[in-house]
Amino acid sequence: METDPLALDVLYLLLLASVVLCGVLGLALRRASRRRSVATPVDPYQGLLAPEADRTRRQHETQLTGMRAERDQALAANQHLHFQLTELRGSIEARIAAEVDGRLAAALEARVEAAVEARVAAVLEARVEAGVAARLAEASAQAPARFAPRGSDQVQEPPGAPPQSPAVPHQLPLGRDCAADSTVDGADLGPLIVRAASVRGPRQREDGEHRRDAVLLGLVTEIPTPTLLSVVAAGAPRGLWSQSAAQRACRSLAAQVGRYGERLGSVLDRGGDPDPRTATLPAGYAAARDEAEDGELAGLLRAAVRGVGRSVGFVARSEGGATSIGADAAVPETDAEAEVAFTALLSELGDRQRRRHVAFGLGDTCVLRLRNGVWETVFTGVPEARLPTDADELRWARFETRPIDLVAVCTAPVAELLLCDDLGGWFARRWAHGRPHLTEFFSDVNVRVRCSGGDRSVVCLWDFGEARRAPEPA
Repeated sequence: METDPLALDVLYLLLLASVVLCGVLGLALRRASRRRSVATPVDPYQGLLAPEADRTRRQHETQLTGMRAERDQALAANQHLHFQLTELRGSIEARIAAEVDGRLAAALEARVEAAVEARVAAVLEARVEAGVAARLAEASAQAPARFAPRGSDQVQEPPGAPPQSPAVPHQLPLGRDCAADSTVDGADLGPLIVRAASVRGPRQREDGEHRRDAVLLGLVTEIPTPTLLSVVAAGAPRGLWSQSAAQRACRSLAAQVGRYGERLGSVLDRGGDPDPRTATLPAGYAAARDEAEDGELAGLLRAAVRGVGRSVGFVARSEGGATSIGADAAVPETDAEAEVAFTALLSELGDRQRRRHVAFGLGDTCVLRLRNGVWETVFTGVPEARLPTDADELRWARFETRPIDLVAVCTAPVAELLLCDDLGGWFARRWAHGRPHLTEFFSDVNVRVRCSGGDRSVVCLWDFGEARRAPEPA
């Protein structure tokens, strides 16, 4: 049987095409399997059962969570340690700086103290030498006059010269109303230091006359606010019973102020601040005699002074020999034998930066204030007015003191000394620091200088504002 060559060729082509097609299909299947294997990740839990795979997965996740928590804790601990290290470094640097500053300050202070001590020692030594030389020269110049026999012509000390010693009387007074030659009193009342003295004048000592002044210090317990009463009374220069009248005026005024103490306390508490423009002219004085016009304070003060005037008049009549107050009521000479001028001062006690005072009185007594080394008049009465007849001539004034101020309630002779240019400066230097001993204060008041007046009586109040600022006793 013969085969057709064309059919064989076709058969060969078909076989060849099938073989090629099979190769192409195999290659395509291989590439597709490779792509599927790359796109689909291998599951590590594929070979495991589903429950076991879940349990293993959860264990791994739990371990991973724990490791993350430990990592966070480690990071937080590291950050805390970093903060502590920063704080420790700042604290160490601050301590080092403070130690360095302290040592530098101590070294500088020691050097400054050494320099200051050396300078002060040099200045003090120079001043001591100059003071000793000056005192020697002064003593040499005054020796002939001090040791000259009595009765010879002596050179008087100038008014501004410091005294060498207080004056001493050489005879006792001859009057029937005589009292002690001198009296001194005082107290340290916390921030307020008070000293009082009354001394017979040099002229009265030479003439053998008795002292006619009196002073009084007392606490007015009837006033709710602690209040100090200071009184200076000056008897008539030639009054026969002026000394007794002055003492009676002081005691009676204390009693009268206590009698009206509660009402005075309420009025003083309501009182406003003093007007600084009335530093020299007495505030509260009115020419009218109507108490309503003068104010409640003026009315109370005037009522108290009227009571004092009646008490002083009783002294004049009783000492003058009358049997009753009305027996010699028409005899003006009896009152003239016991005339008294006075000034009183009510001062608040306790720690105060602005201490209020009320001054009142009549006559030539006055109140002075020492501030910044200068004496100034803050109150004066009517010079011609006297008790027991002129009680309605009362004047009064409010004023204040600041810490380190000095107030002097004094009679005219002491005011003359304090307002003198040279001697006033000497008193200002002596009394500027406050708290003198009673004997020292008495010696200052009894300074051996002459003045135109008679007896010397003064009450001095040093105001330090607070008790802790008052100087310690020497």
